[in-house]
Amino acid sequence: MKLFILKTNIRSQLQVNKLKPVFQKYEHIARWSVDLEDADRVLKVETNIDSEQSELIKLVRQQGIYCEELPD
Repeated sequence: MKLFILKTNIRSQLQVNKLKPVFQKYEHIARWSVDLEDADRVLKVETNIDSEQSELIKLVRQQGIYCEELPD
């Protein structure tokens, strides 16, 4: 299992809902969540395969949502 932790600009549940059908298309995405209370609006994605973080970022950005690697 690989975990990606990303910073986003998601501000509402409506934006979270926009990602649901996108992530459901990919069987390798086991779980995902968005912390709307966190200042960085953290998106956590667990995958079953060794996928690239850049591909995940691209997928989220295609939905009109800003997304980047969360610095340590």
